[in-house]
Parts: sequence; C-alpha cells; structure tokens
Amino acid sequence: MRRFYLLSSTLVLALGCGKDDNSKNKAECHLAAINLSACQRSTLAQVQRSGVWNVNVDLNDGTGSAGALRMTGGAGPLMFNMPVTEQESNEDTLYLASESLDTFNRKVRFALAGCEGTAPDKMRGKFRRCVDGELDLEGTFSAARLGRRANEAEASGLELVKEIALPRGSASELAVVGGYAYVPAGKEGLFVYDVRNPAEARKVGEYKPSDDTYFDVAASGTLLYVASQKSGLVIYSVEDPANPKPLRSLTQPSVVFETLSVEGNFLVAGSPSPNGEILVFELTNPAEPKLADRYFVEGAEPSASEVPREVKVFGDRLYASMWTFGLTVSDFTKPSDPKLLGRYSGAPSRGLAVGNVGGRLLAFSGGEDWGAYLSVLDVVNPANILQVGTFRLRDEVSIRAMALSGSKLYVAYYQDGLRVLDVSNPGDVRQLAYYNTWRETDANRGGSFFEGLTNVVVPGDGYIYATESSRGLLIFRETN
Repeated sequence: MRRFYLLSSTLVLALGCGKDDNSKNKAECHLAAINLSACQRSTLAQVQRSGVWNVNVDLNDGTGSAGALRMTGGAGPLMFNMPVTEQESNEDTLYLASESLDTFNRKVRFALAGCEGTAPDKMRGKFRRCVDGELDLEGTFSAARLGRRANEAEASGLELVKEIALPRGSASELAVVGGYAYVPAGKEGLFVYDVRNPAEARKVGEYKPSDDTYFDVAASGTLLYVASQKSGLVIYSVEDPANPKPLRSLTQPSVVFETLSVEGNFLVAGSPSPNGEILVFELTNPAEPKLADRYFVEGAEPSASEVPREVKVFGDRLYASMWTFGLTVSDFTKPSDPKLLGRYSGAPSRGLAVGNVGGRLLAFSGGEDWGAYLSVLDVVNPANILQVGTFRLRDEVSIRAMALSGSKLYVAYYQDGLRVLDVSNPGDVRQLAYYNTWRETDANRGGSFFEGLTNVVVPGDGYIYATESSRGLLIFRETN
C-alpha cells in the first residue's frame, strides 16, 4: 500500500503521535547509527551533489511514498519540503537530515543515507525517521535528479504563445470559457485572464477570500463554481468576467471540496476529506444547486487513501479516479443514487479523461506516484474493464491531468511538461508533440514530488491552456 503524501511537510507534525515521550537519548537516525556495511559506497563518488531530485521511499512495512529533495538552489537545501539541518558529503558518503519539533514538542528527524550511485543522476540508499531519537520508520529509497529526458529539446510540435506568472500563489487547476481563463491559486483565491487573443492574454480580475483555500473550478453559463477547503462549494457570477462576484457558498455538508465537473443539469464534486465521498448536485436552477446525493463508492476505504481525486460524468456513467482504489465506473442513470458497476485497480488513478475514440468508449487513467504511467481502458463493459494500451515516460515523474480532444490526448505530465498523444490506436499510443515546461532554475522548485505542469484544457479554439506550479498560466499552439 502506498501512503498518500506521507512525506508532505503538512503531515510531519501528525505522524508518530501514538508514541509516548520516553526518549532514551538514542540517535538512531544519525549517520553513525545507520548500517551501510553492505553498500557499494565507492560508487557514490559519481553522484551529483546539486539540483533537484525526486525520491521514492519504500518502508519495511510494505508501504511507501514519493517526495522531493533539493540539494542546491532556492533558499537552500530541502528534504521533503523541510530545510536540511545536517549533511555530510564526500567521495563515499552522502547523508542528509532534517529535524524539527512536532506539535507535541518532540524532535522528529528524517534521514537519507546514500548506499549506491548507479549513475551521476541516480542513487539508492537507506531512509529513517526518528521521534526523540528512537527509530519510528525505516526503509530504503531511490532518487533521480530531474532534468530533460535524454535527447529531448525544449519543445517539438508545440509553440508557447503566452506565459503569465500569477501575481501570488501557485496554479494547479484551470477553466476556460467564453474567452476567459479562471485560475484558482489556493489561499490566494481566484485570478481571471482575458484570453480572447491568446497572444495578448492578460489578467483582468481577481478575488481573494478572507480565510479559505481554492482548489478546482467549473463553469456553467455565466456562473463559476469553485471547490474550496472551508466554504465547500462557492458560486460566483462572472457575467462581468473582470469582476467576479460571489453569490453564495454551500457550506452544508461541511466537507472539503477539491475537484468539480459539470455535465448537463448536474455538478459532481470530489471530497477526499474527511469522508472520501462524491457529492452530486442538481442544477435545475444553476445559481442554487441542490444536493441530490452523498455517494460513497462501494468498497473504497478512505483511511487507505482510496478517495476521489478526479470525477467526471460521461453519458449515463460517473467515472472517478480513486487513487489506490483505481478507476471506478458507476451507473448515473439515477443521479440521486449512483451504483458501482466496476473498477480497474491496476495502478493508482489520478488524472482522468473519458470519451469515444473511433467509435470505442475509452477511459484514460493517469497514475500519480513513482513509477506511474497512462492506462488506456476499454470501459464498454464496466464489469470487465480491459487495459488495452499504456504509455510510459520514466519512473520518477508522474501524471497530473489530461484532456481528450478527438483522437488526441493532452497530458499534464508534471516535470515532463505537456505531452500530446495520438490515441487513435489504443494499443499503440504514440507521442506527437511535447513541451518541456519544468526548469530547475524556476522559483520554488524541489519542494514537492507534485510540481510542474498541473492541468491542461483544450476548449476547441485552436489553443491549449495549461497551468504550471511555478510559471503560472501557459498557452500553447500546435505547430505540426
């Protein structure tokens, strides 16, 4: 089982809370206490001691998670988005540790000790976490320095038409409708861009909530729906796009909304926490959504990270990316009472697209983890979902989001940027174009495994719109 966001700094303070504070002044996460006698330490001499690395941790209990390591750059070294407080580096040693106090005033130390360098940009080693000096978690790690894939230029088949950095915050989601792009930026709220002339796109409006965090957005006519952390579903009037006006918030039920999708007279919202549910709203009056159902996907265990990360309605079915539970397909003929028809659990599911390609109903599921890849699924018979194709780049970079347009799939591939794939033959997915958007020198790199290109929208105006965690709003045009 994979632990979702185990190594995120937001969870560091909560982990290991079941232990009593009976410190014996041990130092089991210090270099001298880690047994490296079986390692090929001489091979560490070739390992680069700079840049940004993605890290995969496999714990001895069979769980694990992915994180990031910044050896140089920015404001200094980071490990799992925490400042490195101790390091030792020479020809046969590479050791880094981060230590901080948790909410119980205990010392929590994360440590990485190199064991083998398999290439200048690849290494393996041992991972430990200690609470007040006592070993709490133990395992191994693999790490890879990030950069462009071998033999790739900045771009092929795609042209960057416009790049606009956000004034504040980080971009992760996006909606484009009526010549305007709406970009939520977490605690910084919502930014509005006039993209009627993409080459001259510009920010024309914004709205910052007093105390909330915005995640996803979806549009219906002159209304904009925003998924938020504290206010649930927030509804804006964008009749004047440059001046979004909040109309109301649906704070009941009191849950975190993270992902939205509008289809016809229904809005579906994924709520990973606290319950791991999908909320279905009826939009007969779009300005006043009515809750039709709180749907808990049958068999999913939220405590095991089996929660909705992406939701979409296509035809009479509801599709959900349930991370470690996989892709689920539910009957949506009665939106007030969805029923699970089947699921595909071959890999963790995050990004999701569904559509008819060449007369065949396909779902595209993208993993968000170390070793993640794109699965092409025949979902004609949900009780027997078939994987009919795959697309892989490299283990250390995963997929965030995707958009299907005709027989082309546009993929936001985190540090591997934008990828345009030909899926007309599902068994032989081919890359048509790419744009490498991730640059090590950009601001705020190396804090998370989940950074780079985060979303992509293809509204049919001849342009591709995307969000990048550091670079903001990017607009592309295909040149092939």
